[in-house]
Amino acid sequence: ALVLHLSGCLGAQVSVPTDTTEFHIPLLEPLPLSVGLVLDEALTGYVHEETLPDNGDWRIDMGPAQPAMFNNLFSGMFVAHQQVASTDSADQIDGIQAVLQPSIEEVQFSIPSQTRTDYFEVWIRYQIKLYDDGQLLGEWPIAAYGKANVQNYGLSSTSPALQAAAFAACRDAMAYFAVQFQRIPAVKDWIKTETAAPKS
Repeated sequence: ALVLHLSGCLGAQVSVPTDTTEFHIPLLEPLPLSVGLVLDEALTGYVHEETLPDNGDWRIDMGPAQPAMFNNLFSGMFVAHQQVASTDSADQIDGIQAVLQPSIEEVQFSIPSQTRTDYFEVWIRYQIKLYDDGQLLGEWPIAAYGKANVQNYGLSSTSPALQAAAFAACRDAMAYFAVQFQRIPAVKDWIKTETAAPKS
């Protein structure tokens, strides 16, 4: 009955929460490194819009939440970080050892009437690039997933469940980044170089 009820929903417009307190800082031993973080307009303004046949127009504003998400993530991962305007401008800032630039490559979502379940689901595919002295050292993807059960949010609106699923996907991306970062070959090489003992 719940799926039948939701099969007639005609779209929603939601935004991922932008409050920094919503994104938990990872409890990690920070790497002894200082990095720059580029959050360009393509990322901070990212919006996914889609029209589903018989189910209306849907919009998920992902971009405004990205500064809170990545700043909190980097606060837990590195001893120091700061936002910079571009990978080139970072070269003029003392102490920055490399620059990381995330981007959203794709967002997908499903609604209960499509999957015949009680869940909204959201998938996000990020691409992360690592630069040093303006040169690209490496890049890698991050696949994130979130879901939310509509029964936990009531039937008056589809928006809360879709928002919760998108938020869960962002938090999943943070966890994946934190766990996988030091396993990326280019990152391993960079960390080894930056943390090597100075030559006498």
